[in-house]
Amino acid sequence: MFQQIEKGLKALLPFIHSDASTNDTDSFWKYRERVKSKTLGNLINAFLESADYNPDYFGDKLREMVAERNNLVHHFGGLEGLNILSTEEGCRSCINYLESQYQETVHFYKNITLFVFSVVIFLRENYAESNQKIELFYQQLKAEIIFSGVEYINLHNPSETAWENTKIVKLLRLAETNTDKTGDMTLLARAGEFIKNQDPECTPKKYGIKTLKGVLKASGLFEITESQNSQKNSTFILYKSKMHKSLT
Repeated sequence: MFQQIEKGLKALLPFIHSDASTNDTDSFWKYRERVKSKTLGNLINAFLESADYNPDYFGDKLREMVAERNNLVHHFGGLEGLNILSTEEGCRSCINYLESQYQETVHFYKNITLFVFSVVIFLRENYAESNQKIELFYQQLKAEIIFSGVEYINLHNPSETAWENTKIVKLLRLAETNTDKTGDMTLLARAGEFIKNQDPECTPKKYGIKTLKGVLKASGLFEITESQNSQKNSTFILYKSKMHKSLT
């Protein structure tokens, strides 16, 4: 995980650090080469210089992560309370320590992945036709984000949002099992009321879309039917989740 974070930072920094992005094309490539040999601590410092974060909280957390990485690489066998080889209890202590370290680290890894994905989307929109590897990298990263369960939202291009993981899609699916059905479908108006009761702040606007119907269409995860109510001279919308494809 630490190695993946290093790899992500090395890919990201040339696009966001002022030493690489404010001069000319030459400076970008020179910085890209220079960053390849940087250690995790140097990469974190460069990232903090580039990103607008609260230095007191986020910066301290990142530096703690560097210290944890150094302990793992250089001092793990000698940490107090950890005895890797002698007893089963010692082995279990090591496992618990590593699991705790992993849980702390994976959060930042997911954030770095989202930063890199944002850069890849930009490259894809501007250079994908001239470089097919960009499209491949984009598809791999998006699959990883969906698999990891991160809620990635692209307000400028909602088709790029990882809809499978968004709260609004999860609530639309929850509404299917918690509101009255019309045949095998759910009335969108009822779903809207259900979502409003569950979380008033979870609105389509949060995802760059005006209506719940727009969310259904943009996500591509639902079947949609529109019917006319002749008595009320209005249209009502029904939906249901598409069948999930099994992962192999």
